[in-house]
Amino acid sequence: MEKLFKIKAEIKVDEKSVRTWPIKNGYRPGFNFINESQTSGSIKLLEKDSLKPGDLGRVEISFVSDALLGKIDFGTEFKFYEGRNEIGKGKVLQILGWLEHCNL
Repeated sequence: MEKLFKIKAEIKVDEKSVRTWPIKNGYRPGFNFINESQTSGSIKLLEKDSLKPGDLGRVEISFVSDALLGKIDFGTEFKFYEGRNEIGKGKVLQILGWLEHCNL
């Protein structure tokens, strides 16, 4: 079992981004919170099977790193990227904290 730092967030996929195909569970973009260095995380969709460009949805994001611990809170805004290309924006809805995750 590994521990992951998890948050719930609302994200919007930018309809003008370079990404033209939907985001699905397991998508692993880079995230930038408050101009911190980019960190990667994994997205789990909570209400839909996919998010197309222009869609808004609620997600759970898991981070292996503790780099965000104490630096983000409810309402913190962020952007997510593929390489240097911005794919969308989001806002933290809830900090779930460190949770155990089984990789089977």
